[in-house]
Amino acid sequence: MPLGIDNLIVASDIMEVKDLKEGKIFLLKGRDGSSVVLKSEPKVTGDQIKMANPVVKAIDPSCKMKPLTLMEVHELRIFVRQWEEYVNFVEGATGGLGGFAKKNPIQAKEKAAISNLVLALKTYGGITGNSARSNMAKMSLARMSTLGVVLDVENANFSEESWTEARGIFGKFVKALNGSGGLEKLGKIVAGDFFIGNEDRFISHVGVKKSGAKTSGGMQVTIHGEKKRLLVIRNLGNVIIVEDSKGKVMPSMLDYMDPSQVTLTPVLPNGGVPDDWPMRNLLIKPSRRMFADSLVEDLEYLLKPEKGGSKKLGGARAASRLDDGIVSGIKAIVKSLGPKRAGLNPTMQAYYDLVRAAKL
Repeated sequence: MPLGIDNLIVASDIMEVKDLKEGKIFLLKGRDGSSVVLKSEPKVTGDQIKMANPVVKAIDPSCKMKPLTLMEVHELRIFVRQWEEYVNFVEGATGGLGGFAKKNPIQAKEKAAISNLVLALKTYGGITGNSARSNMAKMSLARMSTLGVVLDVENANFSEESWTEARGIFGKFVKALNGSGGLEKLGKIVAGDFFIGNEDRFISHVGVKKSGAKTSGGMQVTIHGEKKRLLVIRNLGNVIIVEDSKGKVMPSMLDYMDPSQVTLTPVLPNGGVPDDWPMRNLLIKPSRRMFADSLVEDLEYLLKPEKGGSKKLGGARAASRLDDGIVSGIKAIVKSLGPKRAGLNPTMQAYYDLVRAAKL
């Protein structure tokens, strides 16, 4: 059976494992050429992922995650055990890491990937509460680019080679955001993020000084010849676009679980919603518009052509388009959760009721 987010992971279908990021993200490659990505994050549980899924489905169904079942964790452990038996046989036949090491087809990176997968299964493969879900999740592989490339060209001269890749990615972002539905899709992602409490991509609150100037709460960058603290972008690596099989690029909600906090903060004892719930700032039009203006300002600064030689992000309606997308995202969440309200947990019910009652 092909590997995929909607198919059960079976040991016999796996051909190869690659460690994509620090023992937390793995690529499983199937014998038939299929693939699926495994991901685990500290403090992010399978139950939280499951809770967020209806919101993600409403905003960007292509980037959904599914917690691994205990059966899938068991199948992964079977694969690891069989792989280790294979390695022991091959190394025994080729002299292991001794004088015949050059004949050994087992690469060090393969061993490291399997070792890290074993640790991930041990750390995150247990059940969450009374559910049958583990704290690891699977997701589809995507052709993606991130604004994390900005960090690769910090303090770099525009003539340096590192700018070549950056310019290409900047161009993709401009194309994706300026294109039909691009800024609107980014706005929907903002709505989805803030509903589930994710501020690992953007921060929701924009402060204002007595002078009327905005306070900068985002991350600091050194680009375009100067040092600057962004207004609302907190994590450049989580500002993502994906490219489909036809070459179309669009913003993506990938990496929507915030490992730095408990997603979907429980309601208060009196049934109320916490004041620090990020979505609150999107339900008030002036605050929402200030956020939209600030995010566009950040993006225009990052993506501006350093010598005026490439197309610029923006236009007179950029912030309005982003604001329209946020409102569209909020409405999509309400529409998605409405029929499910009776089956939602108290936290989601309280969040839904507050958003549904808001006058956007």
